[in-house]
Amino acid sequence: MNLSKNKPIMQIQLDQTDPQSLFQDLKEYAITLSNALGYNTSEILEEMTKDNADQIIEIFNKYFGEYIELLESDHVIVSRKK
Repeated sequence: MNLSKNKPIMQIQLDQTDPQSLFQDLKEYAITLSNALGYNTSEILEEMTKDNADQIIEIFNKYFGEYIELLESDHVIVSRKK
């Protein structure tokens, strides 16, 4: 199977009203994806826990943005700052 790197293969809708829930959701996705992709899970989680919610999203996008597209509750794409 040859996946295109031009578009993410999955979209996830985020609830950004509760920062703790947001972090927990992104952490669970990061664990699953990093294990599947052979990334260093501990290193990614450590990087994610250092900063605030905006930076958690940026860090998630840095590692998994080509596979996952994060959406806000109104289906707007969460910024992919690179």
